[in-house]
Amino acid sequence: MTRDAVSTAIECIGRGGIVAVVDDGLARPDLDLVAAAQNVDAGTLRRLRDLGDGQVYAPAAARRLDDLGLSEQPPDSADPLARRPALAASVGLAGASPQSGDEATAAVIRALASDRNGGADFHSPGPVTPIRAREGGVLRRLGHTEAAVDLAVLAGVAPVAVLSHVDEPDASAFEQPILAASHGDPPIPVVRISQIVHHRRVNERVVYQVAAAKLPTAHGPYKAQAFHDTTTGEDHVALTLGELAGDSPPLVRVHSECLTGDVFGSMRCDCGDQLNAALARIADEGRGVVLYMRQEGRGIGLANKLRTYELQDRGLDTVDANRHLGFAADLRDYGVGAQILRELGISGLRLLTNNPKKTAGFRAYGLKVVEQLPLAVEPGAHNRRYLETKRARMGHEL
Repeated sequence: MTRDAVSTAIECIGRGGIVAVVDDGLARPDLDLVAAAQNVDAGTLRRLRDLGDGQVYAPAAARRLDDLGLSEQPPDSADPLARRPALAASVGLAGASPQSGDEATAAVIRALASDRNGGADFHSPGPVTPIRAREGGVLRRLGHTEAAVDLAVLAGVAPVAVLSHVDEPDASAFEQPILAASHGDPPIPVVRISQIVHHRRVNERVVYQVAAAKLPTAHGPYKAQAFHDTTTGEDHVALTLGELAGDSPPLVRVHSECLTGDVFGSMRCDCGDQLNAALARIADEGRGVVLYMRQEGRGIGLANKLRTYELQDRGLDTVDANRHLGFAADLRDYGVGAQILRELGISGLRLLTNNPKKTAGFRAYGLKVVEQLPLAVEPGAHNRRYLETKRARMGHEL
């Protein structure tokens, strides 16, 4: 289903059609309509405006906007979560023939996508506002801007798109592969950002080993191997013990970074206890991997995790705190971890986890999880509600 949805969207974008992109990393998913900028015409813009909120923007690769000398507008200090799109100054075509409305706008958007046009061909302000996409695309930021540019790149056209937001889409739009079209209009395929992430993780190599050294620990003589993620710039660490190759799959624990629990000994969570239990268990077996992933707070980052703690102090549980900040309950992706395990020569494994979604996630990336093994720690006064929330609302088997 994932490959079909993305492949359909890529084919549609490549032929000049419109695609509906669902941001399913938010507490309340939202929907934008996107098309490639390279061949956009007035008719496409009119349809985007009619189906969307009336406003159109031009997501573009950062390198393209840099080539044109178009810088990002100053950040909004009132947006502490930095979710505001990276808008650039609006532009028009210098010395353009007198055109108006969607014809003029389409000409500007096509020029933004054409390598025949340079910075001198544009003036500001103008009818088109570009949006700067993050380097790395959806593998770096789960946003409509990055998804639109990624789809254009995957379709083999210029890394510039056109986008219109849909204010209040019908709820069914998030659950179906095709949006209903008006009589005579071509259908609009629907793709989720998480599906684009999965497609790229499966088809692109993004991690490389950059260091390896002996690491004696309180639990045993592990080897630490650093892997660099080229899309995020993060360095993940695999702690390996013993010979991983063999007739039986090795024991593997994939642990998301938790500075507060792993380093400071926070009792609000069970992360530090789980990390130590995993290291000890693998040491007892004499063979296995603890993969330490730099995805703090289930993917929302350290500062936002501390913001959720503030909200939990006011009575919210961990799921509702994430949603209050606008995030889904869990933003972790397992594609990088799967690539690292393959780099270690692992295709089959016994996974130490209480989270069935983690097992399903690694299987979705082609790894053979032959067994899911529980990792039990004793609850305490400060994390009992957190653990209950993971069991009741996130499906953990505790």
